[in-house]
Amino acid sequence: MKMQVPRGGRPWGAAEADANSLDYQTIPRVGIISNFRSHRNSKKPRKPLDVSDAVVIRRVPETREALANTMLQFAREGVELIVVDGGDGTVREVMSAAHRVYRGRPPRLAILRSGKTNALALDLGIPKGWTLEDAVASHLANRIVERSPVHVHWTHADHPDRLGFIFGFGAYSRATLLAQKVHRQGWFNGFAVLMTLIWAVLQTFMGGRHGPWTRGDTIRISRDRVDISREKIYLVLGSTLHNMPLGLKPFGSPREGLKFLAIKAPPRNILRLLLQILRGTTSPRQEGDDHIRQDVDRVFLSIRKSFVLDGERFPGGNLAVSRGTPVEFVVP
Repeated sequence: MKMQVPRGGRPWGAAEADANSLDYQTIPRVGIISNFRSHRNSKKPRKPLDVSDAVVIRRVPETREALANTMLQFAREGVELIVVDGGDGTVREVMSAAHRVYRGRPPRLAILRSGKTNALALDLGIPKGWTLEDAVASHLANRIVERSPVHVHWTHADHPDRLGFIFGFGAYSRATLLAQKVHRQGWFNGFAVLMTLIWAVLQTFMGGRHGPWTRGDTIRISRDRVDISREKIYLVLGSTLHNMPLGLKPFGSPREGLKFLAIKAPPRNILRLLLQILRGTTSPRQEGDDHIRQDVDRVFLSIRKSFVLDGERFPGGNLAVSRGTPVEFVVP
């Protein structure tokens, strides 16, 4: 009898299991990855793991190399549920490592809300007090939803692919630096998003038409690698989430797919435009003139400056940004 294959396909490096073992048939094997640098984890003691309904393997990788090795171990151990005990950045790193090890077909994922913003957990409806025991129970009951990540691939550079849920460039990258300052003030989750947004708007106003925020950054955009437009962009935002923090609707009504918002530089009537965008309501004339909303499966971007994926900066370059293969997430 072969080792039980995690949902989604046979992992790379999987080994044969003991022919007399029944654990792979009756008790799920769960791997938990804890990031003790995450906001809530840094303030709470470690809890003993006592889940009678599962075999639990806990790891605390402190580097990306250690995380890759952990994924290889999970694949060999037949882990069918990976529990991420961390924030959005930890989820991003786990998905990216799992994508490489499992060849794009990772097992199910569950999230314990331990980060500063937890945008994905909020979109999935994960409550604050959700525990490992709750995640295992939902896994056994097959309570899942699918989300396709934003898949970033460097077409002319040797960087490993990254999978996340919120992609941003231009003013969004600058706002991420502001968010880090907001977090240092002790503000997190929705309130931190609100404060960062207010601060970013003030920075845009104070800088004037030719300030660093409003003059924009150059970006080349292509849908088919041939028809390339070169624009000065104030902001680019892309996501596959259905619901954004604070109920904001930068892409309009909630829906499936990879959705993009682009605002040209310099932004005109930024306060009126921003309020309409955040509510998800703009006129067709204004949308065509000042900003663009577009649903795509893949877009090619050429940028010199860094971009942000789930709260962390990554080097720019020639990027293929696409809707990734759906991932199964365990939910309450």
